[in-house]
Amino acid sequence: MTAPVPEPSSSTPPVEPGDLAPQTDREIAKRLRQFVRPYRGGLALTILAYIGAAATEPLIPQLIKYVFGDGFARDAFSVWWVPVTLIGLFAVRGLFGFLGQYLFHWTLSRSVMDFRAALLDALLKADARVFTSLQPGTAVTKVVNDPQQILSLLGNTLITVLRDGLPALAMLGTLLYMNWQLTLLAMVVTPLMAVVVKKVNQRVRAMSSRSYEAQLQLVNKVDDITRAWRVVRSFDAVEHERKSFADRARELQRSSLKAVAAGALSQPLSQLIASVGLSLIICVALLQARQANTGVGEFAAFVTALLLLTSRLRHLSDLAQPITNALVIARGCLELLDMPAEPDRGQRELQQCRGELQLSEVRLQYPGSERPALDGLNLHFSPGQTTALVGSSGAGKSSIIHLLLGFGTPDQGQVLLDGVDIAELKRAHLRRQFAVVSQDIVLFDASVAENIAYAQPRDPARLEQALRAAHLWDFVQQLPEGLDTLIGANGSKLSGGQRQRLAIARALYRDAPIWVFDEATSALDTESERAVQQALEMWQGRKTLIVIAHRLSTIRSADQIHVMSQGRVSESGSHAELLARDGAYAAMVRAQNGE
Repeated sequence: MTAPVPEPSSSTPPVEPGDLAPQTDREIAKRLRQFVRPYRGGLALTILAYIGAAATEPLIPQLIKYVFGDGFARDAFSVWWVPVTLIGLFAVRGLFGFLGQYLFHWTLSRSVMDFRAALLDALLKADARVFTSLQPGTAVTKVVNDPQQILSLLGNTLITVLRDGLPALAMLGTLLYMNWQLTLLAMVVTPLMAVVVKKVNQRVRAMSSRSYEAQLQLVNKVDDITRAWRVVRSFDAVEHERKSFADRARELQRSSLKAVAAGALSQPLSQLIASVGLSLIICVALLQARQANTGVGEFAAFVTALLLLTSRLRHLSDLAQPITNALVIARGCLELLDMPAEPDRGQRELQQCRGELQLSEVRLQYPGSERPALDGLNLHFSPGQTTALVGSSGAGKSSIIHLLLGFGTPDQGQVLLDGVDIAELKRAHLRRQFAVVSQDIVLFDASVAENIAYAQPRDPARLEQALRAAHLWDFVQQLPEGLDTLIGANGSKLSGGQRQRLAIARALYRDAPIWVFDEATSALDTESERAVQQALEMWQGRKTLIVIAHRLSTIRSADQIHVMSQGRVSESGSHAELLARDGAYAAMVRAQNGE
């Protein structure tokens, strides 16, 4: 299959992210852990490395105590071991810190890779209904950018906890050992900080969610403008799109500023409470020093340890906003991960597909539509014959292809391939029997050869055969890199006719038993169209050819032509037979010939 058919997949309504059950922060965190769990060994080594770094922290106040206690009063050479020890201490802590950082980012990069793979797998397997509501820009952001951002935010939070939390615990133990009364007094400020952070966190969560939604809206707007630039300029809508973009950008700026302001409020309030508590502790320590005749070394060591602990706690007080941001973004990613997969209950495979297709009493109605797209349709596609479908827009032609490819199931009736209901066939096996070329060409940002031999082994002889049949071989030979020339996003470096011929070459290369051409020659010039028609005629008798045509001159040689009207076949026959009946088909021919 070479191009998707852009139709809803069944009569059920499109799937919206909001349709899914909301998830609590605890549930989100639990689900994110599944991507880290395979690398828990690396995470354990990271924790051990930071424990080693934290173990060096309590030694710093002890060195300060020794120096200020009686180190300056000594003349002995032994005093000079203090600066040497201090250098060694920081060297060891730096080594452990480096190992922890490296091991953690190794774990993070692997987890991000698995998260992205899971999201892409969900997108590839998603029910076709998902794509009717999912914006392309949103999908790109959620699959590529968001996993890195989510795990980086949570990972940096974990690093902060390890880098600052473990030394804080070690320092707390040191303080309790040195002076438990002052230490307990210092701990009074902690609940106050927690209350402030909890109150502010509610505001941060709401603002972060609005900011993220505004960013997605801006991404979607840029994506729309980029994809539809011809329409924008053709309708002289440049100023309109500029104003629309500016409105969304201003909304993002406002929501982002509110989120930053709410998050920034947490830190100064926490620091203010900490400074009041620290001042009180210093006053009490001075009183204790007078009563107990405490030495300068002990007091200097305690203050040093307390300042180190305060510094660590200040870093820990800034964790609410990144965690909140990560959980907000993660909710959107997990909604994508939970999108319903395309049903694939079939278990059978055909030993040898002949390409005989039968639609029996098929009825299909899309949600929101007043009338069915197909209404009791009976249709037969014989192996080795060319069958054309013609009719006005909305007559049901694309809906037939939609069902044949298994993108949906009929509300009533059956679709048979070689006498087997396609619902009993494996979806992948079913689609391997088709090669499709539609009017809306989809190409990949890859080389000519990669686009033609898409998802198949590269065979130079088959590539040349397909390109010659599509009247494209001479053009490819003139390209700088030949078959290895990159064609740009969706074939942006090619003309409309070249893109369509390349898609035709891709279908020819696939060599499936059933070929579907949906307005496949609409963008070709007369000479190229004639060449493609000659190539197709070479395969007549060996393939089941289904042609949806607007240009009726291209189907004159078809074995059977079905005229579609309101989901039914209004008349059938060969070109000559239908002209002789002087019905709807004959009227269409006369209209195109200007008669």
